[in-house]
Amino acid sequence: MNLISEERGKFKGIFTALLTPMHEDGSIDFESLSRLVEHQISMGITGFYVGGSTGEGFILTTEERQRVLESVVKTTNGRVTVIAHIGCISTMESVKLARHAEALRVDAVSAVVPFYYKVTMQEIREHYETIMTAVPLPMLVYHYPGATSVSLTMDFYTHMSRNSQCLGVKFTSMNLFEMQQIRALCGERFMIYNGHDEVYLSGAYAGADGAIGSTFNMMPEPFIQMQAHISTEERPDMGLLQSLQSKANEVVSHMVRFDVIAYEKYVLFLQGVLSSPKVRQPLKQLTEEERQQIHDYYRSSKLLHHHRIKV
Repeated sequence: MNLISEERGKFKGIFTALLTPMHEDGSIDFESLSRLVEHQISMGITGFYVGGSTGEGFILTTEERQRVLESVVKTTNGRVTVIAHIGCISTMESVKLARHAEALRVDAVSAVVPFYYKVTMQEIREHYETIMTAVPLPMLVYHYPGATSVSLTMDFYTHMSRNSQCLGVKFTSMNLFEMQQIRALCGERFMIYNGHDEVYLSGAYAGADGAIGSTFNMMPEPFIQMQAHISTEERPDMGLLQSLQSKANEVVSHMVRFDVIAYEKYVLFLQGVLSSPKVRQPLKQLTEEERQQIHDYYRSSKLLHHHRIKV
């Protein structure tokens, strides 16, 4: 597989790492999921990253992961790009989810590095190569050392970049020097997605082609505007870009005082997008005091208010 420039174009931009809405009993709320997807599309996002850590993918059953992806594919109906996260510790289980994603005709798959067991770079490469052999879809490596405790090497990246089926990497790390080195060593064909929203602007100038972000669920527009400005303006207005990043970071700085997924779900509940802010155990449930603090902040935030659902 060798993606031509027209095909690569659909992979550049702002991708929401989609949350998985749930009812109060912990079951998946597919009605709220469809509403969230439609709301995001109306805001202008490029596409969705489905079933990752923001989507509570690792605490969903395999069947639930499949049903969530089916719902997103049905709702999007080809209007935006869909990347399915199919990563598991087990290579066989990852292949199973990848084949299901292929049958749904998603645009690409992604997989977190195998974690918990101490495997070598060679075994990690073989993990990805096995999945790519099983399905012909573009593969996006998911690098998140803060969660997996696995740090990929530059030799790993250069090896993967030589495989034309490997689309690139979702780079969720604050080490932007490392991101720049990946760009320098792997070339323009190997796509890089910034993963920490609070450094999106810096990541874009370190070589990222776009971003896959969690906070885009509740406030995608500053990032969509930054991406559009950087990609279309010959001489981007750095003052404007820094202002947009600062506005987003004001929310992020409040959010990090709480559990991130619970915070985002509660904001989306306040925005009228989700019917319930429920997160699944063992994730932390917000206390009433914490909900009140978030509610008070939401009422004062023009940015979060701007993203409320239009009825």
